[in-house]
Amino acid sequence: MNSAFAHLPQGVLWTCKTSHWPKDVSLAPNVKIMDWLPQTDLLAHPSIRLFVTHGGMNSVMEAVHHGVPMVGIPFFGDQPDNMVRVEAKNLGVSIQLQTLKAESFLLTMKEVIEDQRYKTAAMASKVIRQSHPLTPAQRLVRWIDHILQTGGAAHLKPYAFQQPWHEQYMLDVFLFLLGLTLGTLWLSVKVLVAVTRYLSIARKVKQA
Repeated sequence: MNSAFAHLPQGVLWTCKTSHWPKDVSLAPNVKIMDWLPQTDLLAHPSIRLFVTHGGMNSVMEAVHHGVPMVGIPFFGDQPDNMVRVEAKNLGVSIQLQTLKAESFLLTMKEVIEDQRYKTAAMASKVIRQSHPLTPAQRLVRWIDHILQTGGAAHLKPYAFQQPWHEQYMLDVFLFLLGLTLGTLWLSVKVLVAVTRYLSIARKVKQA
C-alpha cells in the first residue's frame, strides 16, 4: 500500500500508529501517518478525492453522506457484502486482501479518482442521503404532537417492557432447553444401561 501511495500525485493521510510502522520501510514522501484522524471531518473536506476503507458500515455511510468515492479492502464480517453494494451502485471498487498488489492497487485508485462515473454516483447518493422532507426540528415537533395526541404513544413502546423479568432474560427458554438436554441425557443413559445389561445377559447365556 505504501508503494502504491507513493505513485499518487495527491497527498495521503493514513491512520496508522507510528509505533507499528516497520522501521525498515521508508514512508512515501506524500504520505502522512497519524495515530488517529477525524474521519468524518476529513471526508467532508472539499479537496478529498478518494477514501480507502475496510468497508465497514459506518465508514461506507460516512463516505456516502459526504459524496466520496471509495476503494475497499474488506477483511471480515459484513465488509465484503458492504463493498458488493458499493460496487453495484458505482460508488467505488473492492479489492480482495489476498490478491492485493502495489501495482493493481495503484491502478484501482487512479481509476476511481479519474473516472467521473464514481464521483457522479457518489454525489447522487449524497443528495439522496441528505434529502429529507422535514428538518430535524420539524420532525421533533411532529413526534411530540403525535405522543400528545395518542396519550403517551403506548403503541410505540416495545413489548419487552411489558414482559415479566424472567421472559426478558429468556430464563423460560433457557430452562426449557436445559430440561430438554437433561431429559435427553437421562434417556440416553437409561437406553445405554439397558443395552449393556441385555448384552451381558446374552453373553452369560451363550457361555453357559
